[in-house]
Amino acid sequence: MKTFRFTTTVQSIKTIQYVIEAETEEEAAYKLWTGSERGEGEEIDEDINWGTEQSTNIEFIEKL
Repeated sequence: MKTFRFTTTVQSIKTIQYVIEAETEEEAAYKLWTGSERGEGEEIDEDINWGTEQSTNIEFIEKL
């Protein structure tokens, strides 16, 4: 028996929620899309499309 490690890639869609302080909705959107708030959100959901999974690397680990 041998052991192998598979590395795969898969497409996913993450839902990220932001709380942004601003005077108007337009100002809040501007802060988000220009990057000053980008990456500061909280990931609340991830939808993985398992049908897109592809193997990118297979590595032999050990013979048991």
